Amino acid sequence: MLKISFFLKKLGTEQSNLEHITISSPKKISEGKLAGLYECEVYLSIPDFERKQHSIYSTNPADALCLASEFVKSQFQFLIDRGVYSINEVESKEPWKLEKKDPQISLQEKIDEIKNNKNISEEGKQEILAILKKTFGSKNSPIKDQVNKLV
Repeated sequence: MLKISFFLKKLGTEQSNLEHITISSPKKISEGKLAGLYECEVYLSIPDFERKQHSIYSTNPADALCLASEFVKSQFQFLIDRGVYSINEVESKEPWKLEKKDPQISLQEKIDEIKNNKNISEEGKQEILAILKKTFGSKNSPIKDQVNKLV
């Protein structure tokens, strides 16, 4: 399990909150349509998100962890791009420097990776895309419009 702590500050205020992200160790799925894939659960304690726990899937445990970290990074990038929050180190209080990349392009690349993955069955791809749409296409997701367009 990986736990990341950070200060989340709503812009225009002086108060910042200590928040956490937890990424579980990858577990192999043994039953159902996603059998054979690995799953990492990501828990976000960010106040603006309606859903706190998210499942990330891949064909091997290393990729599941990488995708989970990319997911977290993209969520932070969307919060920063919206101009609502700043994210700072716990110890030094220094702001995090996140890559300046168009979030729409990053999201498109990740969804295309799922759609073009030859190691996942068509049923598995459809289920993963449906989970993405259900999870991030909801009313309180900062990326709902992008996900609904791409999936």
